[in-house]
Amino acid sequence: MKTFLLLFVFATLGIQAQITHNLNWDTTVGSELNLTINVGDKVIWTWTDNSPHTVESKPGSAENFSSLILTGEGSSFEHTFVSIGTNPYVCGVHPSMGGTITVEQALSNEEFSIKSISLSPNPAKDFLTLNIPNSVNLKTVSIYNILGKEIINTSYLGNKINISNLTSGMYLLKLSTTDSNITKRFIKQ
Repeated sequence: MKTFLLLFVFATLGIQAQITHNLNWDTTVGSELNLTINVGDKVIWTWTDNSPHTVESKPGSAENFSSLILTGEGSSFEHTFVSIGTNPYVCGVHPSMGGTITVEQALSNEEFSIKSISLSPNPAKDFLTLNIPNSVNLKTVSIYNILGKEIINTSYLGNKINISNLTSGMYLLKLSTTDSNITKRFIKQ
């Protein structure tokens, strides 16, 4: 039992693994050194010149962070982001250096799984087959024409969708669970 619990804890921690993002920090980076990351990710700014620099959050940033003035190629500053939001930052020594770190919530297992749904064949003549991960519990299926008009809205009844009644053209397939939606494009021959 203890082994099972220990494996469960390690597996859970592995799902929410932290990612480290490395940014070069020197006078050539300009003011658009932007990055979008997930909550819990770490950013490391590494000095790639011998000039003195800082990394400082600007007023209005979701998190406050600040390095000391560091000089020398290879010097670095790191910060792990724990709050959702935008974090504009700047070099206090060279205000023309900076950017924004945007922190988003990581996808849940269901959101991640629903994004991996695929359709085949595409283009299709009579039936579309949905390739759905076991962890996804689809509730409804809707088909829209290219103008956005809903043509079909039905409960999910299986991984084959009959499209033989549709005229040839491009369509959008909206798949919905209790908490998520995804839209896929397909062509009816």
